[in-house]
Amino acid sequence: MKLSIACMMLVAVTLASCNKDNDMEMRLSHQQKETFGQNIAGEYTGKLIVTYTNKDSKVTIDEEEGHRSIEAYRETFDNVQIDVSGYKMHHFFLQDFPVSLIARVVDADAALSQALAGAAPVAVTASYDFGYATDYSHISWAFTPNVMPLSLNYGGEDHHILIEFNNNSQYYTFTQEELGHPGAIGSIAEQGINLQLQAIYDGSTMIQRFDSADDNYMHITFKTPR
Repeated sequence: MKLSIACMMLVAVTLASCNKDNDMEMRLSHQQKETFGQNIAGEYTGKLIVTYTNKDSKVTIDEEEGHRSIEAYRETFDNVQIDVSGYKMHHFFLQDFPVSLIARVVDADAALSQALAGAAPVAVTASYDFGYATDYSHISWAFTPNVMPLSLNYGGEDHHILIEFNNNSQYYTFTQEELGHPGAIGSIAEQGINLQLQAIYDGSTMIQRFDSADDNYMHITFKTPR
């Protein structure tokens, strides 16, 4: 009897171990990430498209259909550059972002909006990483924007402004073959690399959050020519 119980326990442990092995998540090796990082690294030049809405945007309501739409403003900048480093650094830089545009959507603090309007371009930086897509046949690449710090003087005081972006909840996929060649990020950049303005703070105090649901957002797209 004791022997039978011991055998049953051994079978149960073995099955649990097999199930655990089957459920193991596949992960890219550091060497794979190094290689992929080398092949997306480089300087890419294209255009920056900034789309935004604010309190001055025209709202239209279709009375028959009940649809509501809001007119967005759009500004395009040529010869904008992004720099992507190798995986050891895993940094993404959007050079010379026209931070003065943010003044167009900041309506919660008039003095801050005016100060931003005179601000010089600043780089948007981010960190990135690779991983398997859910189907394990593609490699995903995603970046996380860093908070942008600005020192602005207005109202007779120095203000430590923090601008928060998000990656528009997007990740980009490659085949391993695509990542096997230098300049691999080019195909993704042709379609557009996107981020959004999320919030702005004065120190630890949030001044304003931006959301399309509130008719106040800023969407940023970087594209290289085809």
